[in-house]
Amino acid sequence: MSKPSLFIYVTGSGRAKDIPELVRETVAAGWDTYTVLTTNVSSVLPPNEIHDVPGSRAIHGYDDSVLKKFPFGTMLVAPCTFNTFNKLASGLADGLATAMIADALGAGCPIFIAPAMNQNLWKHPQTRISEAKLKEWGCTVIPPYIDEEVVTMAPVKDILQVLHHHFQ
Repeated sequence: MSKPSLFIYVTGSGRAKDIPELVRETVAAGWDTYTVLTTNVSSVLPPNEIHDVPGSRAIHGYDDSVLKKFPFGTMLVAPCTFNTFNKLASGLADGLATAMIADALGAGCPIFIAPAMNQNLWKHPQTRISEAKLKEWGCTVIPPYIDEEVVTMAPVKDILQVLHHHFQ
């Protein structure tokens, strides 16, 4: 039996700082873990903090050999910014990460999305439209943590719980 494959797409949200921990945990769970970063991640943390997690594999460009057999596996967009959330729902594929997710969506791969945006963007009418569209297309939106002042990506433990349940 082959190990489950997980592709983690990381956007430039401040919650990207939680992703090295997430990647370490997915590797520890025994999943083949691949990471794809948008260009804005470097404004939050050095990309090597994610790409260099032992046991994971970084995808840097369209010429990566794994893309010859892509799409396969499970997709996770975490953290997912307002911009990326709406691009995905609009079918835009203007970079490596969004192109891979669009390809995976068309192929019927499982897609999980962990939104991370400020409260006003979470309340934006387009967010509700995009959320409904993504769910209609079969994506699972992992609810963010919300209180009266903050909307932020679900904690790593909650994301892992959703993934463990998926891979059972």
